[in-house]
Amino acid sequence: MDLSVLKLTSRRHGLLVKMGIDSVEDLLSTYPFRYETIEIIPYSQWQENDHVCFEGLICSLARVIRFGKNRSMTKFTVISYDQEIEVTLFNRPWTQQFTFGKDITVFGQYKGKNKFTATNYNFEPLSKQLGMHPVYTLPQGMHQKEFQKIMDQALAFRYEVEDVIPHRYREKYRLLEHGQALLWVHHPQDSKHLRYALRTLKYEEFLCFQCVMQATQNQATSASKDPKIFDESLIDAWIHQLPYPLTKDQAQAIDDVCEDLHSSKTMFRLVQGDVGCGKTIVAMAAIYASYLAGYQSAFLAPTEILARQHYEKMRALGLDAQLYVSALSAKEKQTILDGMASGEMLIFVGTHALFQDQVHFSKLGLVIADEQQRFGVRQRRSMLEKGKNVDFLMMSATPIPRTYAHFIYGNMDISNIKTMPPHRKPVITKYVKGTSMKPILKDILQGLQEGRQCYVVCAAIEDSTEVSMRSATKVYEGMKKTLKDKRIGLLHGQMTSEEKEAMMNQFVNKELDVLVSTTVIEVGIDVPNATLMVIYDAHRFGLSTLHQLRGRVARGKEQGYCWLLSDSKDSQAIERLKKLETITDGFAITEYDLRLRGPGDFLGVRQSGLPNFVLGDLEKDKAMMDECVKNAEEILQQKIDQPMLDFISKAIANAQYFD
Repeated sequence: MDLSVLKLTSRRHGLLVKMGIDSVEDLLSTYPFRYETIEIIPYSQWQENDHVCFEGLICSLARVIRFGKNRSMTKFTVISYDQEIEVTLFNRPWTQQFTFGKDITVFGQYKGKNKFTATNYNFEPLSKQLGMHPVYTLPQGMHQKEFQKIMDQALAFRYEVEDVIPHRYREKYRLLEHGQALLWVHHPQDSKHLRYALRTLKYEEFLCFQCVMQATQNQATSASKDPKIFDESLIDAWIHQLPYPLTKDQAQAIDDVCEDLHSSKTMFRLVQGDVGCGKTIVAMAAIYASYLAGYQSAFLAPTEILARQHYEKMRALGLDAQLYVSALSAKEKQTILDGMASGEMLIFVGTHALFQDQVHFSKLGLVIADEQQRFGVRQRRSMLEKGKNVDFLMMSATPIPRTYAHFIYGNMDISNIKTMPPHRKPVITKYVKGTSMKPILKDILQGLQEGRQCYVVCAAIEDSTEVSMRSATKVYEGMKKTLKDKRIGLLHGQMTSEEKEAMMNQFVNKELDVLVSTTVIEVGIDVPNATLMVIYDAHRFGLSTLHQLRGRVARGKEQGYCWLLSDSKDSQAIERLKKLETITDGFAITEYDLRLRGPGDFLGVRQSGLPNFVLGDLEKDKAMMDECVKNAEEILQQKIDQPMLDFISKAIANAQYFD
C-alpha cells in the first residue's frame, strides 16, 4: 500500500524513505526497539539515581545559568508530595515556559536531597500519560511524537494488510489476527498484550522465512541427474601437486563434493568456513572433477576484482579457465560465448555477466557461487536453468553454527572448514574509543614505513545530515592533507567497475600505501602485503562483517592488525566490539552475532529474497522455529493457503542482485 494514502508532508515522506520505509506495510513493521513504562512511584519510595516522574506546581521563578556557547542550566522549584523539589534542566533556557504557579509533569532522575535532573517535561496531567509507550529508532529530524502520530495514521489501515498465517495455525497456537498484533505491538495496554503481539509476529516471521527458504530449495533440489564419471586418482594427483598440503577439513570437503558429483542426486551443498580457511581450493577440485567428467563449470564471483583473482589462481593450478566479465571487449566476449556454446571451453569464471540471456552453455554440469549471499534467489535459479539438473555448490565465509544451520539452510548439505592453514595468524584486534585515528597513527605510520599497506574502512561513501559518521570521501580528503608523503586511494561502490578495478590493481601492485574504502573490500580480495586495517564507526557493522573485513589483513605471512574506532556510548555496542579482541573463530562470532542481531547481516536476506527476522530470536525461540519448519512443509505440500503462496511467489520474484 502506497505511503500516499497517509497524506504526509514531503519532509515526513522523505524521512520515512531514508529509513527504508516505502509502503504502509514497511511502516507498520517498523517495530519499537524498546518501551517506556510511565508509572507513578510514591515519593516515599524514591531512591537516589532512580528514574521517576511526578507532577506538581512551579513555586519559584526559573533562573538560567550559562556556561560556554549554547550550554545552559535552568533551575526552578516544584511543590509535589508536600515537598519542595529543585528541578534542573540542561540546555532548555526558556524561562517563560516555567512560570510561577503553573502545573508541570517532569520525567528524569532523582539525585537525592530533593534534587531532580529532568530529561523531559510537559504540561499534560500525569494520569493521561500512564502506561507503556513505544520508542523507535529514528533519524535526525524525526521526533518520537511525530513518528507515533504517523504510525497512528498507518494503524488505521492495519486490517487491509494481508494476513498470511493460515487460520488453522492461528487457532492451533492461539495467535492474534495480524491487525490486532500490529495494534498491540505499537500500542500495548500492558506487558501481557505486548507478549501476545510479539508471539504472533515472531511466528509470522519464522513461518514466512521457512516457506520462502523451503520453496527455493525445492526448486533447486527436486531433480535427479546422471552421475558424473571421473577418475578420482587424477583428482588425488592434482591435489598432490598443490604448493601446500590440505587441512583435514579441506580434504573432507573435497571428498563430500566428489561423492555428490558421483551421485544421481543433484548436488546442493554449502562449504562454509572463515576467511582464509581454503574454501576456494575445494571449489577448484569440484571444477576439475566436473572437467574430467566432460561437463562445463561456471564459477560466480560477486565482483570483477574477485573473479579475476580466482581466474588467475585457476590458471596457475593448471585449470584451463576463461574469464567472462562486463569489462571485456565485445570481440573477447564473443570468442568465449562461441567456445561456451560449442563445448570447446569447459571452465568459466565470471560475475553477474554470466546471468545474461546471450550466455548459452553446451553442457553445463556445475555452478559454484562464491559468497553466495551476494546472489539473489532468482539469479541463482536462472543460472541453474542454463543447464539440465545442474550440481550447485555455494561458498560462504560467514559460517553458521550447526545449531542454527538446519533452520536457516534446511536440507542443504553442509561442509564445515574449521581448521585453518598452519601459516595463518589470527589478526590482533583493538577497540579504540573515539572517531580519531590520532591514538593509533604512530603504529600505522610505523607499519607503512616498514613497507606494509593499510585499509581504512568507512560505513558511508559521503557525509549524511541524518547520521553522524565518518564518510570515506571525507576521511580520504583528510588523509590526503595530513599524510602528504603517502600514496592514498579511494574505493567505493558508486565507482564504475573499471574505476574500482583500476584502483584495486594499484593497491595490489603496491602503487598505493593506503586504501580508503567502504565495505566493497569485504569480499575476498587478496593483498598479502596489506596487514593494517582501521575501521571507522565500527559499531555500525555486524560482528560477522567486521570479522570478514579484518580477514583481509591476514592474507600474508606478516602479523595483521585491525583497529575498531567507535564513539558509541551504548554499553552493548562497546561489549560487542571488545568481543572481537578475544574471539577469532568465525563460527563463535556468528553465534554471538545471531543472538544479538538476527540473521539479516550474514544471510544477506535483502539480496536473497528471504524475509528477515526483526523480532524472532534464534536462541530463545527454538520450539517455535521447529513448529514453523513443519508448518512450512505442510503449506508447500498442500498448496491451499493462497495468501502465503502469493507471498512466497512475490518474495522470490522481488529478490535482487546488488553488489
